Amino acid sequence: LDGAIAELTALEFAIVRIFLQQKHRAFNREQIMQAAWPVNVHVAERTIDSHVRNIRAHFAKLGCESVIDTVHGIGFRLGDCRMKT
Repeated sequence: LDGAIAELTALEFAIVRIFLQQKHRAFNREQIMQAAWPVNVHVAERTIDSHVRNIRAHFAKLGCESVIDTVHGIGFRLGDCRMKT
């Protein structure tokens, strides 16, 4: 982000990659789980929320206020990464 590197775990990176591949699409938690976790691994839906919160925190440290937006009733999508002023 503007030359700075966000230090993400492999799983966090996999989630960000999902959003980058389809920038304007909102994904529900099940779709994120299927895309980011290996086959036959089950995680609770709220685990996605924890990873999204961690990703947001990593990018907030770099000045990005909205790397992932919540789409109420659907899930999440890539944000526009408004920078702090």
